[in-house]
Formats: sequence, structure tokens, C-alpha cells
Amino acid sequence: MGRMKSVVCLFSILTLSFALPAAANPELARSWSEEARVLKARVTTSPESGLSDDLMKDLERFGRVATRLSASGEDTMPLPEDLACIFRGMAEETNLQLDILNSSTDPAALQGARQRLAKMLEDAAPVGQAAAIAIEAGNVMAAPVDLDHPGQCGAVHPTPEKLSLESD
Repeated sequence: MGRMKSVVCLFSILTLSFALPAAANPELARSWSEEARVLKARVTTSPESGLSDDLMKDLERFGRVATRLSASGEDTMPLPEDLACIFRGMAEETNLQLDILNSSTDPAALQGARQRLAKMLEDAAPVGQAAAIAIEAGNVMAAPVDLDHPGQCGAVHPTPEKLSLESD
């Protein structure tokens, strides 16, 4: 009975740790970056027959951490909005490609999903490093985020006034 309580307590702690938002943490961003490198190698070297269950679970976790990073930040160590937007996009891309890998039987679709995952993971490694550096430096210069379209980064559109100032 005591062992069962320990297991329930441990499970509760783990569940809470995943439920709480992450502070903008340079160590988390760096470890996510390193995980991207490892996962890319695993995706590109996995057999053509498909990704292992362990690899699929690790990719799901990678996407969840990207979501946590996208929502992280605090006043003393903020995460720049443009990087938060990139993390959101990578979380969505991970989920999209995993859905294709789980549901499709078309060899071309499966190969395409693997290639897109590998490319996204390749891009993720420097993003995690950039986030860690920005957090440490307190660099909050950011591109605007389009709040009318969740998951979309806003584009910077110059106003007519700005265009006239630039042409002077």
C-alpha cells in the first residue's frame, strides 16, 4: 500500500510539472536544441518501414516542450515573441507530421512527413540556441504576433508614414 501511494505521488508531481507553464529558461531551450539534433539523427537513420514507437513518443514530447517554450516567459527573463511564434510553429509542424505518419499508408506521404520532420528538427537546433542566448541577454526585440490568427507569426507591414520616412 505504501508503494502504491509513492507511485501515485510521483505521478501527481510529474503531471503537475507538465501542466505548469515553463519560465523562459535558457537551459530548457538549450536542451530542446540538443534534443532536436538527436531526434534528427534518429529520424534520418530509422528504417524505411517506419519510426519506432519510442521515437514517435520522443517526437511527441519534443512538440510538447516546444509548446511550453512558446508559452514561456516572465518579466525578468522574457522570451522574444518572434521566437515564441517559431516554437509554436514547430510544435504544430511536429504534430502535423506525426498525424500523417500515424494515419497514412501512402509511401510518398510517409516519406514526405519524415523529410519535413528531419528538416524542421535541423532548423530547431539553432532556434533553441538563439532562444537561450536571447533569454540570457534579455533581448525582447520581437516581430509582432498576429493574435487574430493563433499559431501565425505576424508580418511586419510598413505604414505609409514609415515608407515616406524611409524614402526621404
